[in-house]
Amino acid sequence: MLMHTDYFSPACPRVRIFTNHIEFYNPGGLPKPFEELKGKDISLPRNPIIAKLFRMVKLAENIGFGFDKIDDNWKAYNSTMPDYQIEFDSVVVDFKMEAQESVRETSGKTSGKIIELIQGNENISIPEMAETIGVSERSVERNIENLKKKGLLKRIGPAKGGYWQVID
Repeated sequence: MLMHTDYFSPACPRVRIFTNHIEFYNPGGLPKPFEELKGKDISLPRNPIIAKLFRMVKLAENIGFGFDKIDDNWKAYNSTMPDYQIEFDSVVVDFKMEAQESVRETSGKTSGKIIELIQGNENISIPEMAETIGVSERSVERNIENLKKKGLLKRIGPAKGGYWQVID
């Protein structure tokens, strides 16, 4: 992104992460139509000094094959192709992910891990659970609320000095 950005544009490059996709926005249009650039080794770097520096420190490889590498690598990882939105003054590359399934699975996995942790230590704190599982404290709190609503978990006593009880 950095070596292709139009630094004279008032817009800034950005990466936005959503639950079901990651979006890369880069100010500056393409030097040629998209179809002419794909599948060919055309190299028209907007910032040739930055491009050369990236190649020297091995952060970039042969110039001119970027779109093909993006497509091939994303397809190998996710079995889908990225979406390109190309305007005269910007390029947006959107990497879609199958989030609905992943979110449900993650939530179920997190709840299961919380139950396992509590069964191992009924005095475990929410921050300890979050750190052990690798999620935010807020995520643990949401999962605990869901487990309580389902009647699978109960808090006995106050926040400090109390303990968790898993209900079978």
